[in-house]
Amino acid sequence: MTIDLSCYGDDIPRLVDAVPDFELRSAMDIHTWYRAEWKAIAETIGFSQQIAAALPGARALTDRIAATNAAGLTAFYEWTRAQRAGLSESQVRTQQAVLDNLALRGREHGELWRVTYDPTMLPSGACFSEGGRMHRAFDPDTAAGYFGDGWSGPPPQAESACGWTTPLVLHLGTFPWVYSSRLDATGPGVRWIGAGGLSAAYAPYDPHLSGMRAMASLLTPEVNLLQDARQVAQIFEHFHRHTAPLIARLPQFTGRGEAGRLYVRPSGFLHVHQGSLHVASLMGPRGRIAAPAYNYVLRRFASFFAVRRATLRALPALGPELQRIAATSADPCLRQHLEVARAS
Repeated sequence: MTIDLSCYGDDIPRLVDAVPDFELRSAMDIHTWYRAEWKAIAETIGFSQQIAAALPGARALTDRIAATNAAGLTAFYEWTRAQRAGLSESQVRTQQAVLDNLALRGREHGELWRVTYDPTMLPSGACFSEGGRMHRAFDPDTAAGYFGDGWSGPPPQAESACGWTTPLVLHLGTFPWVYSSRLDATGPGVRWIGAGGLSAAYAPYDPHLSGMRAMASLLTPEVNLLQDARQVAQIFEHFHRHTAPLIARLPQFTGRGEAGRLYVRPSGFLHVHQGSLHVASLMGPRGRIAAPAYNYVLRRFASFFAVRRATLRALPALGPELQRIAATSADPCLRQHLEVARAS
């Protein structure tokens, strides 16, 4: 069955073709597609060695998606054991409580990709204490960036102990690049690691892992359907509108080129010929974009809609719970596809 995603925007069908298609009713397709996604994630962030060790153990026959995602999260967790960002226990605890709250709310309201909330209504007011002063647990993301034009309001309903004057905004769908105006070489979410590492006191508090888990959950059929894809399409449209002029300046890569030069592949992904992508970047009016961050963000959008397409195609065979999610969704495009599937 052909699935037309143009109801989400004219650019979405071309976007989704940037990654391979797959069938949810094929165990081999699931095995191949999800492993390739995690390898791509690991290559960009830096835990390729850990993912290579973890994936061979993901051999579940009943839920291959859950098994592969679990292996990916384990590999990411193992890699972060050597990454010490030095956050205080107070900040890590607050971040964890806030992320748990936002993830639950995001799934309930179909807006997990980008969560926006009044910080004063969150645990500890999204504030933590250090050195006798109160600090914000996350960076404010108020400036116009590549995911939106900024979020100056509505202002918090209550007075903030740590100076929040705007909503707390996190883009969990592109974790660890969670801020609209910070697409540098290292995703900010990777730094959500406490100085105490994996000590007993920190064991329940892993905000970096919670962020990665939220991102990965959007690749599962259930959470993918719970997410209102119109939100994702709107953010992608903004990202595309502000990056397309930068990409248009680059030469197309045809298989041969100048060593060390930045190119764009026909798929839309950036490529450095005979060189490292990690030192390349684009500079636009809304700031610098590291080439790996651009590729990662573009792939997150494309992969989300690839899962949406595969899920819609297989929806009649996926059981009553997923069909109920589709039938009660606020997303009219999703409901329309369900009606077509039921009538065919």
